[in-house]
Amino acid sequence: MRVSRLLLPCLVLLGACDTKAKEQLRSLAHADSLRTDSLVSIKNDLLNEVMTSTQFVNDINTEMTKLKSRKAATLSARLTSESDVASMKDERTAVVTRIRQLVARLDSSEARVASLRSRASKLSKQDSSLVSQVAEYEKTITALRQTVAQQKAEYEATIARQNTQIASLNSKVDTVTKDNVRLSGEKTALIDTVSNLVSEKNTAYYVIGTKDELVKQGVLVEEGHKRFVLVGGRSLTPARELDPAKFTKIDRLRDRTITFPAGEYTIVTRQNPAFASPFSAKDGKFSGGLRVDQPERFWEPSKFLIIVKS
Repeated sequence: MRVSRLLLPCLVLLGACDTKAKEQLRSLAHADSLRTDSLVSIKNDLLNEVMTSTQFVNDINTEMTKLKSRKAATLSARLTSESDVASMKDERTAVVTRIRQLVARLDSSEARVASLRSRASKLSKQDSSLVSQVAEYEKTITALRQTVAQQKAEYEATIARQNTQIASLNSKVDTVTKDNVRLSGEKTALIDTVSNLVSEKNTAYYVIGTKDELVKQGVLVEEGHKRFVLVGGRSLTPARELDPAKFTKIDRLRDRTITFPAGEYTIVTRQNPAFASPFSAKDGKFSGGLRVDQPERFWEPSKFLIIVKS
C-alpha cells in the first residue's frame, strides 16, 4: 500500500516531463525547419542576383558587338542621310541606357548580397559552405562591375570616334548644302536666261496697213526719185529704226497664221513667201491671210513683217 502511494506520483511526474520534452523537440524542429528554409531562400536569392547581373552583362556585350561591327558612315553621291545620323545616336543612347541599368543593378545586387550575408551569418555561423558561397557571389559581382567599367570605357571611346565622324559629316553636308543652294540659284538664273533668250529668239512682229498709214507711222519710208516728174511714186522701204510698239507681237513658232483684212496685200520686207502658204494669191498679191509653213526659214531675214494693202 505504501509502495503504491510512492509510485503514483513518480509516474505522474514522468508523464509531465515526457510531454514537456516533446514540446521542446517540436519547437526545436520547427526552428530548424525555419532556419533551413531561410538558408535555401538566401541561396536562391543569391543565385538569382548573379544570374540577373550576368544576363545584363551578356546584353551589354551584344550591344557592344553590334556597335563595333557597324561600318563607319561614309559620304555617297547622295550624302549620308539624316536618318543614318539619327540611327547612330539612337544606338548610342540605347547602349548608354543599358550600361546605366547594369550599374544600378550591380549597386542593388551588392546591397542585397551584403544583407543576405548578414542574414546568413545570423542564421548559421557554423554553415561554412554558405558563407563561402556568399563570398564567391561577392567576387562575381565585383568581376561584373569591372567588366562593365571596361566596356563603358570602350564604348565612350567609340562614342568619341563617332562624334568626330558625325562632326566631319555635318561639315561636309553643310558645304554640299550651300553648294546645292548656290547651284540651284545659278540653275534658276540660267533657266530664266535661256527662257528669255528662247522667248526673244521666237518673238516676231507684223503690221498690216495702207501705204499712207504705214508711212505716217514711220514704219515705211519713201526713198529714191519718182519715175516720172508728175506721176508715179518713190519706192517704199522699211524704216531703218522700227518701233516694236507699232507692231503686233507674236511667237513665230506658235502663231503661224496671220489673218488679213479684206483686200489684196503685198509683203515689202525681206521674208520669202515661198516658205509660207497664202490663203489666196494672184499676180504676186495675197488675200485672206498667210500660213507660215517653215518659221525658221521665213523669219530668218527679219523678225519684222510689213504687209501693205495694194
